[in-house]
Amino acid sequence: MNTNKPRDIGFERALALTMENVHPLDDQILRVDEAVGWVVSRPVYGRVDSPSVNASLKDGYAVFSGDIAEAAPENPVSLSVTGVIGAGDRSDFRVTPGTAVRILSGARIPEGADAVLAEEFTRIDDDIIFALAAAGPGRNILEKGTDVRIGELLVSAGQVLLPQLVGLLVAGGIYEVPVYRRPRVGLLATGSEILLPGDDFVEGKLYASNMALQHAWLLSGGFDVVLKIAGDSESDISDAIESLMGEVDVVITSGGAWKSDRDLVVKVLDSLGWEMIFHRVRMGPGKAVGMGILSDRPVFCLPGGPASNETAFIMLVFPAVLKMAGYHHCPYLNLHGRLDRTVYGQLDWTQFIQCDLAADAGGILLYPRKIKSRMAAMAKTPAVVIIPEGIERIAEGTVVPFICVDPHLFAFPIPTTFRS
Repeated sequence: MNTNKPRDIGFERALALTMENVHPLDDQILRVDEAVGWVVSRPVYGRVDSPSVNASLKDGYAVFSGDIAEAAPENPVSLSVTGVIGAGDRSDFRVTPGTAVRILSGARIPEGADAVLAEEFTRIDDDIIFALAAAGPGRNILEKGTDVRIGELLVSAGQVLLPQLVGLLVAGGIYEVPVYRRPRVGLLATGSEILLPGDDFVEGKLYASNMALQHAWLLSGGFDVVLKIAGDSESDISDAIESLMGEVDVVITSGGAWKSDRDLVVKVLDSLGWEMIFHRVRMGPGKAVGMGILSDRPVFCLPGGPASNETAFIMLVFPAVLKMAGYHHCPYLNLHGRLDRTVYGQLDWTQFIQCDLAADAGGILLYPRKIKSRMAAMAKTPAVVIIPEGIERIAEGTVVPFICVDPHLFAFPIPTTFRS
């Protein structure tokens, strides 16, 4: 058990300690079509050339460019057609001076040809074509390996596999990729008053809304989640945590993280021998948050109040879970906007200000909420302004950074032509 327990640290220090103490998990192999959105754990290189041969970009005629260098509508050049090649065909056709081979898009360029004359520049008479335009060397030919070459780096380690990369990988002969395993997350709500969604309602009890919010965020990131509830006793909480330790890679508790008679989570974790990284952070809301390591797994202790729980989860926990899956980017949009009114912070406190958004010709406007954050307000809050320690006042009209947790506000409407 850690006897030197860091308490009441600043938010920036807590965030740094969080990210220092979580690491990407081991990797696994997935099919490329199943790995979209996952983080690639090792570099991926092309296994084949694509195209694997010099291929035609057009339907037309494979020719020797010198034969038709002077061709024009007023000076047609005749060529004898000796055969037809389609995409995927294997052929021994050879182009010699005065001849051409009918070729379809994607087909291999035959020996002796160095250009493809598109069919719209020809006139046909039985087995004779008349070239009505020139086609210089390389015209309408896609050279071998233009898209992918054997040994070419296609995706770097740490890169998110986006849909547009799948075609490139498949073209390079890749059908499986190594990706960081996504952590399985255990959510534990503590308190005898807590009900799981779907349970029959009992007056005086509460549904586990904090757990539901965390679950929703984690599902949006593609994470597998295990849900548990524990009563207000050390044995119940201990049993629940130990049970989760055998099933998950990270545990997130909600409730019981502060100083009341029933706030037992940290006490139980101490008894189980965790290494506390920190407990209580100079941030508002969310100050009761704690983090530690138990059985080589990170454990986060979040307060039970909805505003504190959500802020601690969004600002500290969710970025850490993403890092365990190999992500290294911020999960939220980082933008700038102009304050509609003056906001206030503290010298020894990081304050999180919930804001509404609007836009005018001058850019984004931020409307700080005037009421204390509660669940209904939080659910409709798209932006958060962070006032660091040491700043007591930011004046109305100041342009400040903020994080946006609703990226759809900045998405372009679907063009009319795409709508059904």
